[in-house]
Amino acid sequence: MSNGLSSKHDGKEKELADLLEEKTRSLEAIQASHESQIKQFKMELEKEHDKLVNVQIRLQEEHKRNESFQEELKLLKSDKDKRSAELSKVCNESNKKTIEINCLQKELNRWKDESSDDSMENMKRLVATLEKENTHLKMMKNELEAALESSKKASTDKIDPIPSENLKVDSSGSSPGKKETELSLQKLEKDLKETCCERDRALQELTRLKQHLLEKATEESEKMDEDSKVIEELRERNEYQRAQVAHLEKALNMAMANQEEVKLMNNNEIQKSKEIIDNLNKKLTNCMRTIDAKDVELLNLQTALGQYYAELEAKEHLERDLALATEESARLTGLLNDADEHAEFSKREKEEILTKLSQTERMLAEGKIRVNKLEEDNGKLRHALEQSMTRLNRMSMDSDFLVDRRIVIKLLVTYFQRNHSKEVLDLMVRMLGFSDEDKQRIGVAQHGPGKGIVRGVLGLPGHLVGGILGGSPANTLTNMASDNQSIADLWVDFLLKETEERKKRESVEDVSRSREDLHERNPNTAGPSSFVSEQTTAVSDVSRSSFSPSPLPSQGSFQQLEHSDSEFSTVPLT
Repeated sequence: MSNGLSSKHDGKEKELADLLEEKTRSLEAIQASHESQIKQFKMELEKEHDKLVNVQIRLQEEHKRNESFQEELKLLKSDKDKRSAELSKVCNESNKKTIEINCLQKELNRWKDESSDDSMENMKRLVATLEKENTHLKMMKNELEAALESSKKASTDKIDPIPSENLKVDSSGSSPGKKETELSLQKLEKDLKETCCERDRALQELTRLKQHLLEKATEESEKMDEDSKVIEELRERNEYQRAQVAHLEKALNMAMANQEEVKLMNNNEIQKSKEIIDNLNKKLTNCMRTIDAKDVELLNLQTALGQYYAELEAKEHLERDLALATEESARLTGLLNDADEHAEFSKREKEEILTKLSQTERMLAEGKIRVNKLEEDNGKLRHALEQSMTRLNRMSMDSDFLVDRRIVIKLLVTYFQRNHSKEVLDLMVRMLGFSDEDKQRIGVAQHGPGKGIVRGVLGLPGHLVGGILGGSPANTLTNMASDNQSIADLWVDFLLKETEERKKRESVEDVSRSREDLHERNPNTAGPSSFVSEQTTAVSDVSRSSFSPSPLPSQGSFQQLEHSDSEFSTVPLT
């Protein structure tokens, strides 16, 4: 058995060593392949890094070009806006000039339609309006003079008597009310001067008109001459206005031509700017395509980097697995060593157990021989017991009301040892024949009928045992055991229970002692030797049960019963 176990352990060790070697080889190969792949990825990453640097430089150049193109576009847009503003100004000026020409044409037509009589009425109307204006101006002048006087009075009342030197020094710190009054005075003076000038002009015009009216009144004869002169003047004015209209038409035509030229120039410039914008848009699209391509390349590089990092993580994971595998192999080798030690110890223990088994088998054989001898002795004792029972039956007919003193002592000792056991008390009551009053005083009630554990000892009837123990005749037995159970049965049951309990206690103590001894001998090998310990305990129980003293009295005791009748001291059953 030991050789088989050692060969199994050696085979397992070899298998584990082979597995570890295969794992280490595979891990070394994987590590070498990963290192080569890492080197390749590093070379590729350096190349891609150089490419990215070149692409970034190109992108920066393209960004600079785009910024310059955008600046040019902004300049072109600003020039376009300026030219459009100039065009709008020219258009507005041409519109104004056309409106002025139309107004002049209307005035010319109105001058043509008006007659000479209307000129006198107009002159009278002008004189009346001028007189009205003169009166109004006079009223305004009076109001202004009154306002000036009131403002001067208010300013003289407000100003304190301060020397001129202090006024010059503290002119900056004058009150805001004074400044407001001075400003209002200046404004009023200006208004007065203006009104005076207008008044003088109105007076001059009035004098001129009066002289003109007097001249007209006095020189009615010269009226026609003057009318002719006015007509000539009007013709001259008309011609002059016609010349101005022709000149304005020429200027208008020139402006229209200039406007058309400007429009053509603007259209040409707009087309050129559109072509430039199209070219720039094409360049932008090309740049965007190149940028998209570079973005795609960057994404590919990022994915490659992600794969590289993932492989690095896988490598680290494999390294961890390798470390764990080495730890596991070390642990397994340690377990194998422990198992070898344990196997050697179990072999030794097995040999010891086999020796113990052989000893127990010998003991069993000897026990069987002794059991056979005891059975023969029991047969002889039964025969002697039957003879003694018949003799005792004859003797007990005279002593119906007597019980052995040793039985009473035994009952009392067991009663107090068992802490006032109810069964022992019931047995004493029934054996000693207590009355109902005695039972009530003790506190024992009548129970239902119960069977004894053993109806007889060694197959004998109960009245024979009762005869041995000094039982009473049939009439007293019916009173004491109405449930067909004799005092002898109770006494025998009691003795058998005591022996069974003592056997159990002894077996439990022996088992605990044997287990403690085994634990003290081999505390590390409690698991594999449990079965053997169970076998040894079973064998020990069998041997103890075979060698334990029987509850039956031996031959010597019966001889003592036969020859020591004089020693029996009885207790009366009253």
